[in-house]
Amino acid sequence: MPLLRWNPALLVLLVLMGCKKEESAAPAPSPAAPPAAPVRPAPPPAPAPPPPAAPVEGPAISYLNPADPERCDWVRRTLPAGEPTPLFSFNAPCDRSMVSWGPRNREGLVFTWPSGEGEVPRAWRVDFGAHSGKPLDLKGLPGSSGAGAPDKPYIEQIGFDAQGRPLAILADVYVSRKPKKGAGGKTFLSFEGDRYPEAEGEGLPGLALAYRLEEGGWKRIETKASTFDSDISLGTGGLEAVNALSPIIKASPSRDAPGEDVPESDVPKLDAAFPGLDESGEWRALPTPGGRLYYRGTLGGEFLYPSVPMAWEQDGKLVPLEGLLAKDGDFLDLRLQDGVLLIGIHGDTRAAQAWDTRTKERLLSVEGAIAPAFWPKAPVP
Repeated sequence: MPLLRWNPALLVLLVLMGCKKEESAAPAPSPAAPPAAPVRPAPPPAPAPPPPAAPVEGPAISYLNPADPERCDWVRRTLPAGEPTPLFSFNAPCDRSMVSWGPRNREGLVFTWPSGEGEVPRAWRVDFGAHSGKPLDLKGLPGSSGAGAPDKPYIEQIGFDAQGRPLAILADVYVSRKPKKGAGGKTFLSFEGDRYPEAEGEGLPGLALAYRLEEGGWKRIETKASTFDSDISLGTGGLEAVNALSPIIKASPSRDAPGEDVPESDVPKLDAAFPGLDESGEWRALPTPGGRLYYRGTLGGEFLYPSVPMAWEQDGKLVPLEGLLAKDGDFLDLRLQDGVLLIGIHGDTRAAQAWDTRTKERLLSVEGAIAPAFWPKAPVP
């Protein structure tokens, strides 16, 4: 069979067709991906909101709170919004008790005086950290075994000295007894074998005594002749031991009218604002960080006690203290610390009330509270 002769032109056409078939069989290229978005750093986290501001604490106060007629709680409270914290509860009436603080304010002392037959004076030493107290043995002190009787020594107050030792102040008043006469016609008082020249002054003669609790019991450390039972009698106030006592707060008015005399030019304005007042009293002014506080001083015997009416001086006007519970005839204790005015009310109403002298806002009102006072500031150890 003869060989086929290929036409060169046909051969070229077949080669070209084969190439096109290979190109059509090859996969189509993928479409180009869109360019990636630029990477941006994450924003920093939002700052956390600041914690709520802690309430600004003011001074702390102390008062006695009657739990019932024969039971009392010694309470501590921080102004303006602190909760009352009972430090010690004791079986005695609040209105016959006094409290005192030892050095560094780590312990306190409660003393209650008797009021009738069958009663005896009692005292407790209080541990503030433990909120507990223990009876203080008064045996060895004259007058510790009874309610007190004329011509017998009696315990007037008990506190701490600077070293934290209990210190008892006693009075031995000559009611029906008469001082004895000695050489040269001079009169003297005797006590436990010792003689003391009679003191001059108004009132009944007597002796002021100081005892300190030491190892082995109570020891008499000071004795002085004095006068008693008159508003201007010296009483036990002449003892050096009295000046060494730590702060003592009693359930009775403190005989202190703080502040200054009101200028004569201001008196007509005050009299016109509060007409009809007893002329035996007088106006007093207590400077405070928020301005003057005017109050009426009322005579109680020979002493001038703070009383009502009472008003702030504000923008040239007299503004009464909002919510003051005191009434005519009540005696008041006024204390000022860190811009806070603390008022103790002694009368038919017993109460403790406190005001911010700058804002005139009332911070505290506790009806029934007795012997209110600022908690002493402890010295730096």
